[in-house]
Amino acid sequence: MLYLALSMVYTNSMLRSVITLVTILAFLLSCSSEEQVSLPAGNGEKFSPGVHYEILDNPTSVRDPSKIEVTEVFWFGCNHCYALEPYIAKWKKDAANDVAFIKSPATWNEMLKTHASIYYTAKALGIEQQFVPAAFNTIQNEGRMLTGNTELEYFFRGFDVEKDKYKAVSTSFGVRNAVEQADKKMKQWQVTGVPSLIVNGKYRVSASRAVRTDELFDVVDFLVAKERN
Repeated sequence: MLYLALSMVYTNSMLRSVITLVTILAFLLSCSSEEQVSLPAGNGEKFSPGVHYEILDNPTSVRDPSKIEVTEVFWFGCNHCYALEPYIAKWKKDAANDVAFIKSPATWNEMLKTHASIYYTAKALGIEQQFVPAAFNTIQNEGRMLTGNTELEYFFRGFDVEKDKYKAVSTSFGVRNAVEQADKKMKQWQVTGVPSLIVNGKYRVSASRAVRTDELFDVVDFLVAKERN
């Protein structure tokens, strides 16, 4: 009986580990992947809907109607999102004054909601610029998933944020509401993989057979120009 009980404990422990591993792998696979194939547009334009981008069924409003808004739906645990960071930095540097760039974290499950929460916590604390590359590096290169309370308190301490300050901001109405709004928008945009780029609440661009990672912002620029016209 003791052997059976120990076996059941061991089996349950193994099962939980397998479930956790499968969950992480599933969301890594949900990150958009691409093959090195470029497909031409068939309508005389450089890029076509249904091939290089999707027209959203239910367009959403933007924060500032005077700007053309480009929103990246991302996850710190997605290697494609991590690989996109230098392209984002270059594109933002060259972007016109009438274009606004926004990050919006994905929220499919509790792990992603935790990562969404720490992103908005960092934003509320005014440390977003330092925090984003550090969070990507910690998860992608060091293999620490940044989900435990103690781990997160220690991580924010590295940005000179005391434990009490972190706890107060991370549990604030503003951060909770931001996560809820990100979740709502992600569903409205019908995002099923990251990174996804939403242009002015009307178009969704993702890496695919037709669009390589290094071509994503070519499509975005095309759609931005379309919005200007």
